[in-house]
Amino acid sequence: MSQQINLYLPEFQRVEDKLTPKLMAWVTGGLAIVLMLVSIYDGFVIMGLNGDLRATQDTLVEETRRNSNLNQELAQRSENTELAERLSRAERRLESNRQIATFLNSTKLGNVVGFSEHFKDISRAAMEGLSISSFVFEEGGESVQILGQVESSALVPRYVNNLRRGQSPLRNLSFSPKISRSSASQQLFSFELSSNR
Repeated sequence: MSQQINLYLPEFQRVEDKLTPKLMAWVTGGLAIVLMLVSIYDGFVIMGLNGDLRATQDTLVEETRRNSNLNQELAQRSENTELAERLSRAERRLESNRQIATFLNSTKLGNVVGFSEHFKDISRAAMEGLSISSFVFEEGGESVQILGQVESSALVPRYVNNLRRGQSPLRNLSFSPKISRSSASQQLFSFELSSNR
């Protein structure tokens, strides 16, 4: 009995070594080129950083020189007592002005125009049978009190309406009247008009 052996099967074929000297030379050459390129790039980066370092050192030297000049100038100024005293006076004056400005901004000055229009409206609103005995303006004219006498209590609301037709800030105030008579035999009524804020 004879047996045939198939030499073309993969097990019987010749195995080639993949790491040939030629391939190793190519890989080694490629790595050498990559390393050379990285070294060149690093050299350029180091040169740039050295240039930046020199520029920063030059700037530091210049700023140090300026700082020492400023310190010398400040020392010369601090030695000048007259200048220091003038500066101190100016600072005190500035602080005083700030306090005055703060006070004026927070203080209500009231009526800065005057009360002549109030007086005109009080006199224009007058009518037969009504007389004003006194008036009081407070809080810059925002609080007003008018006292007087009338022959008839019906004249008081008419007088208030006449005040509302005037030109002064009295026309915008709301008055609450108080009318009284001390005795039944007395012919005149006393009245008091007070502004409601």
